[in-house]
Amino acid sequence: MDEEKTVQEQAENQEPETPKGRRRGRKPMTQKQKDAMARGRAEKKQQAENMKPEVYVQYQDGEGDVAAIIAAAREQFREVKKRTRITDMKVYIKPEERAAYFVINGSFDGKVEY
Repeated sequence: MDEEKTVQEQAENQEPETPKGRRRGRKPMTQKQKDAMARGRAEKKQQAENMKPEVYVQYQDGEGDVAAIIAAAREQFREVKKRTRITDMKVYIKPEERAAYFVINGSFDGKVEY
């Protein structure tokens, strides 16, 4: 009798065996849930790949938005050369002058004040 009680107590105190890779208390996901998780991860990945940082230049009491500077440089270029594609753009920001100088396609240059 005592032996039977000790075996029964040991069986109750032991944790049930779980297959490797599974957590206790968690039910396996259905295929629909797996697909939803995969879509969510794909959306996050695409969002991360297409992320464009917002860059600002701060100097003393002023601030300039780099995206606005680039847009102004493109606009100046389009006023002069409407059909030419922009293949190369270099922007040099000089905060002490509150200006940005740019060179587009190696030949067109200009200045944008911000």
